[in-house]
Amino acid sequence: MSIVPVQTVIPEVDIVTVTPALAKKWLARNSHNRPLRKRAIADYARDMAAGNWLQNGEAIKFAEDGTLLDGQHRLSAVVAAGVNVQMLVVSGLPRETQETMDAGRKRTAADAFSLRGETNAAVLASVLKRVWLWDQGDYKFGQNYNPTTSELAVLLKERPEIHRSVEIAVRVHQAFRYIPQSVTGTAHHILSRIDKAEAVWFFARVGDGAELAAGHPVLTLRNRVMTDRADNRKIPDYQHLAYLIRAWNAVRQDRPLGRIVQPTDAPMPQPK
Repeated sequence: MSIVPVQTVIPEVDIVTVTPALAKKWLARNSHNRPLRKRAIADYARDMAAGNWLQNGEAIKFAEDGTLLDGQHRLSAVVAAGVNVQMLVVSGLPRETQETMDAGRKRTAADAFSLRGETNAAVLASVLKRVWLWDQGDYKFGQNYNPTTSELAVLLKERPEIHRSVEIAVRVHQAFRYIPQSVTGTAHHILSRIDKAEAVWFFARVGDGAELAAGHPVLTLRNRVMTDRADNRKIPDYQHLAYLIRAWNAVRQDRPLGRIVQPTDAPMPQPK
């Protein structure tokens, strides 16, 4: 019995320095593809412009007739960034192979940090993302755009102390499971920039609630998040962060706090 090969045409593989002009030329062949995602283009372009785009073996793919099958977002990002990027290019593929492209689950930032051997990789990735957004002025984590894994890696390299914030977030959560670890870690990093020693005391009391008199801001914070949980309220991350900041500010000002509120339309309080 003879065996009929599935694919008789052998694709060509090259490494090409893709200029913005060449990317535009190739995008003109983009006649059969899914809708463009502006966020993905913006994310890729930031990495390319910053020199953080790595050649990872993923290819720009063309069909036998020259149609662009895969890579429209990367090519659009080259145009947006205005830089040259080396890319692997595969040409001569049957058109039907496009149906099998991008079928796998996308690797997350948490996956990437886990592969690097980081402990608590999921919490670390979440804290880094929220710190990055906070520093961009997105205080409510609206996610109009997201940091790339490369941007998070750069942030961690610049601020290795975020590892400590993650450790404290995990420890606080073991004692007091009413605030997400990602929020606690983010808050610890932000507040430590103001007063590292006071942040140590503050988060220790958030965790254990020890020796807090009635009206103490940390006790009011703890009571508020426990009440929210008991009432089955779904509290977004930014609101939990607002609670922490309001309690922190009251502690810093040495004033009691009878209640903590954060209306959804209110601006995010800034730590002092």
